[in-house]
Amino acid sequence: MPEPHTGSLLVDYYETYLRDHDIDAFREHVSARYLEGTLARLIDSTDLQARRASVFALGLFGSFEVNAAVARALRDGDPVVRSLAENALWAIWFRADSPENNATVEKVAGLISQQRFEEAIALSNRLIARAPRFAEAYNQRAFAEFLLGRYQESADDCRMALGRNPYHFGALAGLAKCQLLLGQRGPAIESLRRVSKLQPFNQDVRERIAALESGGP
Repeated sequence: MPEPHTGSLLVDYYETYLRDHDIDAFREHVSARYLEGTLARLIDSTDLQARRASVFALGLFGSFEVNAAVARALRDGDPVVRSLAENALWAIWFRADSPENNATVEKVAGLISQQRFEEAIALSNRLIARAPRFAEAYNQRAFAEFLLGRYQESADDCRMALGRNPYHFGALAGLAKCQLLLGQRGPAIESLRRVSKLQPFNQDVRERIAALESGGP
């Protein structure tokens, strides 16, 4: 079946999902009719519902190829689009490698949630050895290191994640926290400014930058 050139059918699918809450049906219908490249283009649509629907769909099955396009939606004027984009990006980042490696990074995150930080780092080390381009592997190791108070190691891994995924606002925010704890106020402000460029509507980040620039803690 030919792919639609507009988002009208996509909006129909999305509004049906909002009514019925059948996420499997939404995923099946959209993936059968729309390529992810078309969904990425619809992120810039003048139709609000098309923007919401496209970002939501990419969060369900978009590949890392649409990372930059979905990151643009963080600057959308609509808060729903921005929230959907943030959730979509995390989903995309966690499935950016092979199915096996994606499952492993999920295990790392699970170990961190159980406060098994050393095990999480050990598993991250093995994952990074076989998937050195997987940004989320570095970011999760950075998180575990941060929670153990290893701020320099965590900062280094945040940079490794950002080198592979410059849109990773989580790694940037983590880097800023490490820099502050390492007494690097100026670099921390610069990191937060980079977060603000990605998420210009993030009031918490703007307020944190203002506080640091005024000499606050």
